[in-house]
Amino acid sequence: MPAISTVIQYERLNAANWDHWRSQLLRLETQTYEPSRQDTPETLEKIICHEKGVSLAAINGVQLAGFCLGAPLEAFSHVRGPAEDSLRGSATVLYAADTLVDDEYRGQGIGRELKAHQIDAARSEGFEQVSGRNRAGLADAMWRLNSSLGARAVHIIEKDYQDGIEPDLCIYYRIALSAP
Repeated sequence: MPAISTVIQYERLNAANWDHWRSQLLRLETQTYEPSRQDTPETLEKIICHEKGVSLAAINGVQLAGFCLGAPLEAFSHVRGPAEDSLRGSATVLYAADTLVDDEYRGQGIGRELKAHQIDAARSEGFEQVSGRNRAGLADAMWRLNSSLGARAVHIIEKDYQDGIEPDLCIYYRIALSAP
């Protein structure tokens, strides 16, 4: 675990710094997610470089401690959950695609800070809701975190990953963004 004096800084991820953080983002994605949940480098780049995206990095010096990625719901029409969302097309929903914290930094509240910063930024940039998916069984900690930030389940997606890992269920959720 890093020294107690570790100071984490939070910054936006975007087209200007994608190349700088690319290799560390890909390393974290591979380290954290089973293959069926890993995004391609091209997908990550599209999310991070989306002009209306809300993606953030948690940084300790030159090391990426974690990140959260999001873009308008309309950019995810190929993903179950967003594809069926009745609000798709309204331009009012930020889809939270990924939140990851390096194993070395877990348990320090970095994931919560990333999500809180993302929610605040989404609200200030005119989004009315944040939606996302949490895989049951493998992302229970993220579901608890999202629930504590106001997430409410919209529906359960069955047999999405089809990778032999059970349960093969995702919770599709929304967080309403009321004024602070």
